[in-house]
Amino acid sequence: MKPRQAIYLLLGIGLSISGCTSLGSAKQSATSDTSLAAPVESPVELLAESAGPNSVTEKLRPDTRIMPMTIEGEVVEMELRLFDQSALPFTTYVPKKDFQDKVDSSDQGTVAQFIFSPGGKKDETAYVQIFMPSRRTTVEEMRELLLSENGLLATNNWELVDRTDIVSYAWAREKLIYQQRADKTDYFGSIYIGDYRGRSFYALTHYPVEYGDGFEPRSTIMLENLQFRDERS
Repeated sequence: MKPRQAIYLLLGIGLSISGCTSLGSAKQSATSDTSLAAPVESPVELLAESAGPNSVTEKLRPDTRIMPMTIEGEVVEMELRLFDQSALPFTTYVPKKDFQDKVDSSDQGTVAQFIFSPGGKKDETAYVQIFMPSRRTTVEEMRELLLSENGLLATNNWELVDRTDIVSYAWAREKLIYQQRADKTDYFGSIYIGDYRGRSFYALTHYPVEYGDGFEPRSTIMLENLQFRDERS
């Protein structure tokens, strides 16, 4: 699945994307809830509303960091760059040489995409994606949009193999582990249902199984370093 597809499939934005099957027509009930029909606000505006007046502040983080990381059994010093886009209420660190990122916005929300690009060459089957809805969405509504019979997993033929509420990220409430068989290749990934100040969002990974030892530690460092703008150390 192409990295842009997940959010468009999730909420049925209706944009024209090659190979994308919209959920908008398949599951009207998922988007008809009054909480999802509220006036559109940006993710940053939603964070400001949740946190209170004048509470959203820019936390200064270094533009780059060097961190040790175990890649394929070997400890290496990984250079990270700060991902900081004003359209999103969070920042994080990304392995500098290994991902290309892009931010897309629509009435439905804003999605940050991090496409695995070893050696500068994009591999669109391996990616991290973080989606922030533009409308108030509860954790339960996000579960429905992901797990219903016409939800994201079913639409993309992603088979749910495990789920747990024991997660290592402070912002995550639940982890869904899935697998997929496509074009004679096995894919693997996780979807984290997040919640920050009553606003639900998701972060997901998707990659060929054989990439695991190299991709997983890189994607983990990005999710571990996800920090909202009004957080304090």
